[in-house]
Amino acid sequence: MPAVSPDTRRTLTVRRAVPEDLRAMARVHVATWKTTYRGMVPDDRLDQLTVESDLAGGFGRWLKDPPTGVAQFVALVGSEGIIGYAMGCPTREPEPGFTGELGAIYVLRDHQGKGVGTALVAEVARHLLGTGHANMIVWVLERNPYRRFYEHLGGVEGRRRTEHPSRIAGVPLAEVSYLWPDLRRLAAALSDGP
Repeated sequence: MPAVSPDTRRTLTVRRAVPEDLRAMARVHVATWKTTYRGMVPDDRLDQLTVESDLAGGFGRWLKDPPTGVAQFVALVGSEGIIGYAMGCPTREPEPGFTGELGAIYVLRDHQGKGVGTALVAEVARHLLGTGHANMIVWVLERNPYRRFYEHLGGVEGRRRTEHPSRIAGVPLAEVSYLWPDLRRLAAALSDGP
């Protein structure tokens, strides 16, 4: 499992998101799309992303009025405020044998590789287990350079799909799933970490 850096451990807080976090979460979302997906998503689509457009486009709808079983968590480090967030939910599309989903996870580039994502996944795993989900899936862009993160967490590569067109990218994007058939094992492994 990825280790949490000592400096991050001292200052990292992960808590359930509240509606007042929405703007900061949109800031993280826009920044991570622009730094992670450049070259995978058309540049003009990325250049059009702003916090305001993200908020106006319905971003955070599940934060203000979450459906049953949906929870979002934010990661804060020291005085920097929100530097990452994640969402756990029932699967949004049917996936045989899987009922829980890591629906989103974003961490600002300067805070990646320091255990923030691992701490967020731990909260999502606990949430999903607490709401009756014994397993979890996440969908990741196939060309995402950070796919190893899910592999380090024990995710097993699943099937591939192409979304036509991607909601944000506006073009078809190939995705791959990572699966955790036994979420209890993941939660137990992460309880030893952050």
